[in-house]
Amino acid sequence: MKRKIMFVIVILAIGMMSVSCFKKKKDEKKDNQQVQQQTKDINTDIFNLGGQAQGNPEIRNLTPEEQQNLIDNQIDPLKVSEALIKAENGDKEAIMSLAQLYYNLKNNEKVKQILQYGVNRNYPEAIYNLAVILKQEGNNEEANKLIAKLPKTAATHEGRQQMQMRQIKMRPGAEAYNRGVDLIKAKRYSEAKAEFEKAYNAGIKEADIRVALLNKQLKNNSEAVRWFQKAANRGVKEANIEIGAILYDGGKQSESRPYLLKAYNAGNKAMAMPIALSYHKQNNMAEALKWYKIAAKNGDKNAAATVERIEKGGVINEKKSNEKQAKAFLGNGNSSQSLTESTLSNVKSKSKAEEATKNEAKSEKQQTQTPKPNNKSSNSSIDDIMKKKAMEYK
Repeated sequence: MKRKIMFVIVILAIGMMSVSCFKKKKDEKKDNQQVQQQTKDINTDIFNLGGQAQGNPEIRNLTPEEQQNLIDNQIDPLKVSEALIKAENGDKEAIMSLAQLYYNLKNNEKVKQILQYGVNRNYPEAIYNLAVILKQEGNNEEANKLIAKLPKTAATHEGRQQMQMRQIKMRPGAEAYNRGVDLIKAKRYSEAKAEFEKAYNAGIKEADIRVALLNKQLKNNSEAVRWFQKAANRGVKEANIEIGAILYDGGKQSESRPYLLKAYNAGNKAMAMPIALSYHKQNNMAEALKWYKIAAKNGDKNAAATVERIEKGGVINEKKSNEKQAKAFLGNGNSSQSLTESTLSNVKSKSKAEEATKNEAKSEKQQTQTPKPNNKSSNSSIDDIMKKKAMEYK
């Protein structure tokens, strides 16, 4: 009887040990999953700039200068403004995302201000990261006070950290990207291009637009097209306009048309006129007339006048007239002008279209006078291009 009792006790002990081991493994697995989740990078992609390229006067918690700085770095001020409100109200993710964002922008004062929102609510991640920054600044006394506020689970035990937290750190490639921005301001474009390429290769894919625009500024058109194509493949619709313009200006009208059509189909109705011109240059008058009519319907008075002349039988003279118009719309090899800057500003603007029509009428009356092309863009620096166009890209 005693042997049977002992046997039962042994069996129960083994069973309990098995359950305990299984529970321990399960707990360890759970802890590992928590650590993995906590050590993920802090996401700042939510602030990426969409189509907005200028400040919003309705935003009250960011000054115009702060908004412009965000825009210059392809960050949407409205999204940041909304996140700031959430952070002030204690939203942990908003606090950490904004802290990471401003850390990337090297604005430590703003980082500390935002992390303080989390410190006030005893968020361990905010406490820890603010302590790290204060230590980096040499303020060990305040840093140690913060470390003392961390919960015991965040303290080390036998050389191992029991609770791991996300740490604010530079995104791979961010340093190179920031150097590129500074080099553009210094007008050192070749060096800036090299830095943006480093940033792109490190994983910051939105740097492709910067590389493309710099190649265009430096007259490396084949490289500009290659980088704009990267951006287009990434879903940047505006890049199609640039590719189309470069190819058109290089005499490759048939190659440019698919990109212009993509831009038109994406909602850029001002592309109807360049598409018409590309068909006209190839003597495909049926398609040219079709697209001139589309452009005229969209409000382009030059296109309307062209339709009238073609339908009256003035096709031969019309071709010469439109070759001049093509230069006005698309620029030429000696200009940094592109469809974004020329076609959109000249075709889409009714007042400028009217002015162009008046100039054409004067030209017909006085052959000695020729309309002056719009060279505003040719004198534009890459800074202007970046501010006006690059910020439209995602």
